[in-house]
Formats: sequence, C-alpha cells, structure tokens
Amino acid sequence: MENEGKKAIVVPNDVFFGEVVDALGRGETVTFTVKGWSMFPFLRDGKDAVRIQKADAPLRKGDVILFRFRGRYVLHRIYGIRRKDGEPCLYVTMGDGNVRGEEFAADTSVAGVMTGKISPAGKEWDCRSMSWRVLSSVWMRLRPVRRWCLAILRRICR
Repeated sequence: MENEGKKAIVVPNDVFFGEVVDALGRGETVTFTVKGWSMFPFLRDGKDAVRIQKADAPLRKGDVILFRFRGRYVLHRIYGIRRKDGEPCLYVTMGDGNVRGEEFAADTSVAGVMTGKISPAGKEWDCRSMSWRVLSSVWMRLRPVRRWCLAILRRICR
C-alpha cells in the first residue's frame, strides 16, 4: 500500500495498541490513521488520523476515548458517565456511526483521550475547541434520527 509516497506497515491490532498504550503511559502523544466506520462521519476509515494522549483532566460527556473492551481496543465517544461513591467511574460509550449498542469503560480501561482529528490534507481540528464540542453535542442529540442522517451522509461522503 502506498500512502503519500511512504509504505504502510500492517501490524496486528494487539501489537499496535500494545505499543500505543505503552507510549501513552510514558506521557507521549500518539497519532495514527483510523480503521473502521464506527466513528463516521467524524472519522473516516483509512483517511482521517487521530491524536491521542493520556487524559490530563477529568473526562467529559462528548470526549472520544481509547479504551479496552472485551479484549480489544475501541475508540468511541462518551455518551454518559456513571459515578458511585467509592467505586471506579464507568463511561457509557458509543460510536458516532452506530445507531445502537453501547460499550462500558471503567476508568482503569481507558488508555487515552482524542485531542485532535487530522484530515488527509493535514489540517488538524482540536477536539477541545468550542466548534468540535458544539458539533459533537449536536450529533449526540441526533441519536433518535441518526439512522437517516447516516444514510444520507454515507451516500454523500464515500
């Protein structure tokens, strides 16, 4: 595979995310191109890259987190936060391209938080910016009609 004149290296997910988690644990920021459609339309398979870092502030509804779920790493948005006194926090997550199905992530399973989205042209969008937060909030509220929104967007954007 060619990507901007550089050869892509294909690495098994377990190996790749093991290295990502190690780098995040050392305080490094990690950037990689996403695979899969679960975060469409915000992230496009094989086109958009993400910048991930260890969470340095409390996570909030709307943040996109990298976490371990049922033995694999997932990059999904937080839709809810459940807190109980004396127990670890539990994040309710879902992919932006999904119409149903939630995953749950305990504090201990979160490896990092997405801080930037990078387009194929190299333009970066700060995920802590007001524009990102507003658009994310609108998309989360569209969940009841997301099926139709996604159908239209998939026809336009693919």
